[in-house]
Amino acid sequence: FKIPKDFKIQKELHHDLNSKHIVLYGFEYQNFDIEKCFKIIEKNQNFSLDFPNYINAYDGFRIFLFYLFKKLKFYWTLSLERKDKQSLCEFLFYSRSLYIVLSSMNTILDKNLSNILALKFKDITKKTQDILASENSNQDLLLFLSDEKIQDLFNDFDFFIKENSFYEGDCKDRFFKQLVALELRKKIILFRKNILKNFDLELFENSFFELAIFLEYFYRFLEIKNLNKLYEKYCKDRDKNIFSKIINNKNKFCKLLKKSSKNLKIYKG
Repeated sequence: FKIPKDFKIQKELHHDLNSKHIVLYGFEYQNFDIEKCFKIIEKNQNFSLDFPNYINAYDGFRIFLFYLFKKLKFYWTLSLERKDKQSLCEFLFYSRSLYIVLSSMNTILDKNLSNILALKFKDITKKTQDILASENSNQDLLLFLSDEKIQDLFNDFDFFIKENSFYEGDCKDRFFKQLVALELRKKIILFRKNILKNFDLELFENSFFELAIFLEYFYRFLEIKNLNKLYEKYCKDRDKNIFSKIINNKNKFCKLLKKSSKNLKIYKG
């Protein structure tokens, strides 16, 4: 799925058009008919997001959040219907993804509210993990997913994403591509630092998940070969044996991280 290119242009470019901006973002800088995007995602989420280079942060981030949110709601419903581990694991994946994304990029929308919502998804993530480890998982699952607090959160979050201007943050007019690149670079640097200094399993798992989320959704958007390699070799299949895979290829993996970080520096400034 590609965001339609025929949406009406609503805003002029706010940045000076120099050669670097043209190479990275093209000539255009648009707001989209965001309601049309929401309606497309509402009906179907079985596609990969393909953002245009010039989309601004406010539009791009809301589209991304809404996509993750609809995936979460789909697996919430499926978990209630099937009461199976696979559906609940997918629900866990998307609740955790929303927590990571909201807490990592909290300057595009209202920062305080972004952080509050991030903590709510963190709480859902923790409770879901506990249920997966529980011996009475079916009973715990029904009680948890049927809780009115979850439905209230979903309603609040839906309103938060779709509200047009009240919840704007400081970085709303930046290029979405730039903010994604800078955040991904932070996660690459942090993960490489952790893997070189120590290899605590819990720390590894948490920092790798954060890195993998951004790679999964944005490696095509950023069009960098080394990011493609990272995704294809280490993130594509959500490999459960990724810990040993990275240990066995630690030097090559760290070199690839370093090259990717260097490539992403072009988005600074």
